[in-house]
Amino acid sequence: MTDVTPATPAIPPGQIFVIGDSHIGLSDGSEKPVNAWLDRLAALRPRALYLNGDLFHYLIAHAKFKTSSVEQVMAKFREIRDAGIPIHYVEGNRDFFLKGSFVEDAVTDIGLEYAVPAGTNRYLIVHGDMINDRDWPYRFWRTASKNPVSKLGVDLIPKKMARNFVDSVERRLAGTNFKHKSKLPLEMMEAYGRKRARDGFTHVVFGHFHNKLVLPAGRGMTVTVLPPWYESGEAMRIDPLTGQFDWVVV
Repeated sequence: MTDVTPATPAIPPGQIFVIGDSHIGLSDGSEKPVNAWLDRLAALRPRALYLNGDLFHYLIAHAKFKTSSVEQVMAKFREIRDAGIPIHYVEGNRDFFLKGSFVEDAVTDIGLEYAVPAGTNRYLIVHGDMINDRDWPYRFWRTASKNPVSKLGVDLIPKKMARNFVDSVERRLAGTNFKHKSKLPLEMMEAYGRKRARDGFTHVVFGHFHNKLVLPAGRGMTVTVLPPWYESGEAMRIDPLTGQFDWVVV
């Protein structure tokens, strides 16, 4: 008897997809897996795609730091968006100066978080790196690295120096395991979920932590952590009619 692999259930059109932490490389050709995935996604005619941060290893959205890989992904975004599929980009901790950049020109919009109604549920898509409001060193670093002064510094860097920086960081990050090895901050996740439940949300969807998780947090709140796309290719699929979600590989 011939073994038959069960077929993946058909995904109906009009679904909402969320991915996080794809960590695409910046070297030539690194864009091919995600662009092929985007083509397969577009064929499903989704209602929307949400990118929950850290699309690349790191992304400084300035022309001096743009590589062929970045250009090819942005071109694919424009193609899909212009075909009628909204693309919403949540800023992650590895994303810099997205507003007013070529990234904003390639997607539908950019934000720190998005509210997504589905059925009787209401999802909050947020990267998750800022849930610890007492982590002052990290908050200081984020503010210092993402303000007009640091943006001016980027503007003043010679292009050759910028490209050398890109190449050196890419060499260091190539093949890196980005999975967070430290203990997940479950209590902070639950507390954040309960806090946002008071704003009317039923689900909080994090990226950032690189460990797929579904965590009941009380008060009708469910906290989820997206699997890192670079590792499994999994996406969260939200049914806009029923409000339910599951994990799919497109």
